Amino acid sequence: MSRSRLGRAPSGWSGRAGWVALAAVLLLATGCGSDSGAVYRDSAVRALEGTLSEARTAELAGRLWVAGRSTHSFALVVVGDSDTAMGADAAWFEEQQPPRPGDDLVRRQTTDALDAASSSVQAVRIAVDRRDVRATRTALEELGSACSDLATLAERLS
Repeated sequence: MSRSRLGRAPSGWSGRAGWVALAAVLLLATGCGSDSGAVYRDSAVRALEGTLSEARTAELAGRLWVAGRSTHSFALVVVGDSDTAMGADAAWFEEQQPPRPGDDLVRRQTTDALDAASSSVQAVRIAVDRRDVRATRTALEELGSACSDLATLAERLS
C-alpha cells in the first residue's frame, strides 16, 4: 500500500519551510495578502458605477418621456426599477466595513454621492408619476448633476 502524498511536502521542499512557503502562496493567490484599503476603494467604485448606470437609465427614460418619445407607463416602470436597483447598490456598499480609519472619508464621500443620486432619481420618479413635465425637467437637471458627481468620484477612487 503506497503512502498518501497529502502528508508529504512537494518534492524539493523541506519540512516546515516548504509548508510555510506553500501556505504563503495559497494566501496570496486567494487575496488574503491584498491591501484592504484598495479592496474597499474598489468596492466603492463598483457601487458608484452600478448606481451611475441605473441613474443614467432613469435619466434617459425621463428625458424620453418629457420629449414625448416614450409612454408614461414605460418611463414610470424604468425609473421605478432604477430607483429600486440603486437602493440595492447603496445598501450593499453600506454593509461594507471600512478597514482603517483613513477609509472613513471614502465611505462618507461614497455614501453621500449614492444618497444624492438616489434622492435625484426619486424626485424624477415622483414627478413622472404625477405627470408633471416641468417638475420632471427640474429633477432631471438635478439628476444630471448627481450623475456627474458619481462619475467624478468613481474616477478619483479608481
